[in-house]
Amino acid sequence: MSAGSDLKRLRVGSGFDLHPLAEDPNRRFLLAGVEVAPSNGPLGHSDADVVCHAIADAILGAAGLGGIGDHFPASDPALAGADSVDLLAQCVRKVVAAGFEILNADATVILQAPRLAPYRAAMEERMTEVLGAPACVKAKSPEGVGPLGEERAVVCMASVLLLAPRP
Repeated sequence: MSAGSDLKRLRVGSGFDLHPLAEDPNRRFLLAGVEVAPSNGPLGHSDADVVCHAIADAILGAAGLGGIGDHFPASDPALAGADSVDLLAQCVRKVVAAGFEILNADATVILQAPRLAPYRAAMEERMTEVLGAPACVKAKSPEGVGPLGEERAVVCMASVLLLAPRP
């Protein structure tokens, strides 16, 4: 097997997720399966963990298996309040069952507050555990600009690298 043919097996996926933030000071704020703040968490049909959703979209897309909404539609009442780490784990199992190997994941969360530095190690550890591959989670500030800067929303962008099965 030549290095060139291995390179032809690489698949890159990208994912994106955005959720509005609640005005409820008791709403849980989960990112990458880690509670980062006990207030004003994101609103969504599931627990609204944008990191899990963006990574799930990225791995499914890289494997040619659609997106998270294809597998877990927001219209499904059984998914109300669903644990996004569990949804991501199910996506991982689907991708692995299709013969792909997850090589790594990289996620960038964009939000004004809370600051994520104290939570990064736990988030990376949790995502690495679920993916079975190294994961990096970073945070960027919108510098007070727009709905993100006004603390009305949170966004995550993710990319993953997969190794496709041998033909």
